[in-house]
Amino acid sequence: MNTKFLPSKLLYLLAFLLSFSRVSFGQNRTVTGKVTDEKGEALIGVNIIVKETNKGTTSNAEGKYSISVPGATSKLVFTFVSYEAKEISVGNQSILNVSLNPDAKSLSEVVVVGYGVQKKATVSGSVVAVKGADLQKSPSMNLSNSLAGRMAGVVAVNRSGEPGYDGSSIRIRGANTLNNNDALIVIDGIPNRAGGLDRINPADIETISVLKDASAAIYGARAANGVILITTKKGKSGKPELSYSFNQGFSQPTVIPKLANAAQYAGMLNDLDIYGLPTSQWADATAAYKATGVYNGRKAPYSPTDIQLYKDGTDPWLHPDTDWYGATLKPWSPQTKHNLQMSGGSENIKYLASLGYQNQDAYYKNSATGYDQYDLRLNLDAKINENINLSIGLMGREEQRRFPTKAASAIFRMQMRGKPNQPAFWPNGLPGPDIENGENPVVITTNQTGYETDKQSYFQTNGQLDIKIPWIQGLKLTGTAAIDKRFRATKRWETPWTLYEKGTTFEADGKTPTLVASKRGPAEPRLTLGDENQLNVLLGAIVTYERKFGDHGVTVLAGSNRETINGDNFNAYRRFFISPALDQLFAGGDLEKTNTGGAYERARLNYFGRAAYNYKEKYLAEFLWRYDGSDIFPEATRYGFFPGGMLGWVMSEESFIKDQLPVINFLKLRGSWGQMGNDQIATYQYLSTYGFRSYIIGNVETKTLYETKIPNNNIKWEVATNSDIGLEGSLFNDKVTFELDYFYNKRTDILWVKNASVPQSTGLTLPAQNIGEVENSGFDFTLGYRSQIGEFKYNVGLNGGYAKNKILFWDEAPGAPEWQRSTGRPMNTYVAYQYDGVFKDQAEIDANTINYKAIVNTLRPGDMKYKDWNGDGKITPDDQVRNDFTQLPLFQGGFNIGATYKNFDLTILFQGAAGAMQYVSAGESGNIGNFLLDIYQNRWTVENPSSVHPRLANRNDQYFSGGNTYWLRSSDYIRLKNFEIGYNVPANLLGKIGLKNCRIYANGLNLFTWDKLGVYDPETTNSTGQYYPQSKLINMGLTATF
Repeated sequence: MNTKFLPSKLLYLLAFLLSFSRVSFGQNRTVTGKVTDEKGEALIGVNIIVKETNKGTTSNAEGKYSISVPGATSKLVFTFVSYEAKEISVGNQSILNVSLNPDAKSLSEVVVVGYGVQKKATVSGSVVAVKGADLQKSPSMNLSNSLAGRMAGVVAVNRSGEPGYDGSSIRIRGANTLNNNDALIVIDGIPNRAGGLDRINPADIETISVLKDASAAIYGARAANGVILITTKKGKSGKPELSYSFNQGFSQPTVIPKLANAAQYAGMLNDLDIYGLPTSQWADATAAYKATGVYNGRKAPYSPTDIQLYKDGTDPWLHPDTDWYGATLKPWSPQTKHNLQMSGGSENIKYLASLGYQNQDAYYKNSATGYDQYDLRLNLDAKINENINLSIGLMGREEQRRFPTKAASAIFRMQMRGKPNQPAFWPNGLPGPDIENGENPVVITTNQTGYETDKQSYFQTNGQLDIKIPWIQGLKLTGTAAIDKRFRATKRWETPWTLYEKGTTFEADGKTPTLVASKRGPAEPRLTLGDENQLNVLLGAIVTYERKFGDHGVTVLAGSNRETINGDNFNAYRRFFISPALDQLFAGGDLEKTNTGGAYERARLNYFGRAAYNYKEKYLAEFLWRYDGSDIFPEATRYGFFPGGMLGWVMSEESFIKDQLPVINFLKLRGSWGQMGNDQIATYQYLSTYGFRSYIIGNVETKTLYETKIPNNNIKWEVATNSDIGLEGSLFNDKVTFELDYFYNKRTDILWVKNASVPQSTGLTLPAQNIGEVENSGFDFTLGYRSQIGEFKYNVGLNGGYAKNKILFWDEAPGAPEWQRSTGRPMNTYVAYQYDGVFKDQAEIDANTINYKAIVNTLRPGDMKYKDWNGDGKITPDDQVRNDFTQLPLFQGGFNIGATYKNFDLTILFQGAAGAMQYVSAGESGNIGNFLLDIYQNRWTVENPSSVHPRLANRNDQYFSGGNTYWLRSSDYIRLKNFEIGYNVPANLLGKIGLKNCRIYANGLNLFTWDKLGVYDPETTNSTGQYYPQSKLINMGLTATF
């Protein structure tokens, strides 16, 4: 053997092995390729990453990409918005072409409808939904406040931020009736559960669906105002998963009304004093008051020296400048939320358990107001065998509300009434005198006046047993049961409190006034106790048959529910307690003690059904019905039948769209018509009811019965007839989505009292009759777009709804001119004189040709001009015109933005409303209370006469002080309703401490508001600012999963 060349061959072999090892084990290599859709078209911007690394790239304008991978064991993950993600092993390939398929989730997605779920693509009604995960991004303590701006056609208006009573009123497609407009709330299939939706823990919610049209007909008698379906979370099979979330927030009022300061207020009271003189003396008196404080022997209420002392703040004892809001409210008020949730299970049994706690403090310093909540939820799903499934849900919640003995309306009335030249606290720290009736806000917001508690406890259960009939494919029997118990205990403990008045003498220094203690409030402690109990029981059965026969799909459902509600209440009251330290009933005296109580019961029995058919999921038809009975109505009209029908056409499945317009991924035309009832009315209107009344008979007080109302034996159901036509679809590989609806609702047989056409001189108080008719029409829409650029994914959405109602018929006094009649105009409108400017000076009054004698004897400069609406040359009540707006917005909508980049996420929601009007009143301004700064800055004065703004009035004592359109302002607004930024901690860091996921975030609610009202929060309905303001909230939190 020739070994001459062995060393060189070994060297060549070694070099080959080394080069192979570099390729296989050490060196990166480049993989290239092209990404296309299912039709072979290039996809631009597809995100390609090497799995379990931070290496990534995106496809270019031709769909091509190039990426460096560590080796053959590497895997590439291809993701793109609206397409299914794909994971591919590289192996030895250097060229890797990939085709992505459209994401079919949006078409196969299901939504909750009445008594079941349906594929979104085959729903033929107008149904909108929001996920619980989206609601959790709002830091609001009240679930209803998280709905605003998220769903088209759902109008949520928040009137107050008071802890425990800070919920929004929710209207679906505006107002439809003269009576109750509240939607029906259905929680886990059980309607009208005590407590509603306000206090449900958002962490427990899977989805919320809203039935806006005839799709609600299956709920019949209570569905006239729409239905809100809430589905709570269920457990998932797998290892137990424990998650914990914590939120710490701080709130303050969205708007604190700006009021005049002490110097400005003193100047305005001087002006009011001058206006008591003849107009010819106004100019001279104004100059004299400002120079010396005296005019012809008449002293100004406040001298120039007084006003200067108010300005410079050098005399806090005698010349304070009090900011009543600043003295009463904290800069920020804390709130806290904790939630612990565990889920898991196997194929045969799944569970979800949730524990929650929240605490909310009020705006007040040393606040007696607050709210605490404890809640528990347990959902179990068991697969007994192949044909039997059992679901059980348990919920417990305790709501603890606490308040001072004065209501928020009284407290904020004093805030607005508080004169800035009176002290909230004296300089030595003692509370100042009252504003009225012993009420000083810095005291009546605390527990110095006693306290009031309101504890409400709920225990709710529901069970569902599903039995598949094995010998009939598609047939299922469902039994449902729910037992709900509500307890309420109230306690009001009132005690005297002490305020301090300025005395007539001085301390030893000769300058400091002595203070005199003044006992205010009740003469002695008193106690009121209340107790309520309510039991709701629902039993139901449903038979469902669902099958597909080739291209034909059939669903038939029929069921029945029986509901009973029983309740009772008891109240006790005592005075003359032996000590303010003993706040229990036994310690009260016997001289004055009372008690009372009552009970009630309700019952409903109903039958309902659905029959749905589809052909190739292209042509859709559905019929709904409900036969409802309620003891609210007499036997002859106790039952009502409420049908509904819906049709749908999935146009995108037609060849002329599918083949010719590939840009359209989905397009559906649908329409619905249905009738629903409204039994949210006063009870027992068909019965004579009696009360007790005392008379003196033979010098003895004798209790007798009397008839409290006249019955109407013919009352019947209020009926809503709703119709809707809609178009929904998606374009450009589902990147663009849209949904448009037009609706027309007509309400007939509305129960209303003839209180206008029957003269009061008859002395008759008639019962309610089915006489009212109202129509409501409008539109709502949703537009969405989603895409991604590399690792940056984003989505934007716009939704809105417009609804305007009109009274077709109700009781109206005869003889009113057409422009004052309410028939033909929206509900809850009012008449007002039409503002037409201001008489700037006497010359304008002298040139005036319109007679004002019917409303004022003598016109003076600064008086308001009205339009002579009927053209008769004089201003009379006939010139008042009914407006076309109310306090409920005609339009409400939202604009949302969402984005994710690597571990960061961002959510932004703007919400706005338009078409509502709000009065601004100075009814308690003048010598009994302060003025808005807006009025101070915009008013007619002797030195600065205005042709736009009127002269000051004292407690609305002028004809122009109210009842005209000058004081009516638009409350249109846009809010930054919700803002959240979050960060998911990388998984490689979490594993070291035993965590699966951890997300930290910061968010806010009502952070900024742009509005036209200017002086109050635009969602308020209070014209004088005497309300607990809505909340602006900042919050930080984390969610950790183990």
